[in-house]
Amino acid sequence: MEIDLFKLKQLYIEAGDIAALSVLKQLYPSFDEVKYEEACQLAGSEHWLLQQIKSGAVKKIRRGKAKNSPIYYSRREIAAVRMAEITLEKYEKNKNSIIE
Repeated sequence: MEIDLFKLKQLYIEAGDIAALSVLKQLYPSFDEVKYEEACQLAGSEHWLLQQIKSGAVKKIRRGKAKNSPIYYSRREIAAVRMAEITLEKYEKNKNSIIE
């Protein structure tokens, strides 16, 4: 598989974004955890987020053991899944254009 310089640059930028979020999570753990409303905004749509939660790609983080303790989602996980999905779409599109 050949990859041009622009695509490779984009992959490095996206990987750097995820790495930056990982560093922020290490330094400020509470920054990574967002409530449902903010998670929907980060995801781009509520439907997409619910789909990813159902598939297990984005996991719920419950603070506390009680049933009514708040549920949070990882900012880093949402960003990683979105970037992975975009990369796969680009790859599939490129693969299909090569075949035709």
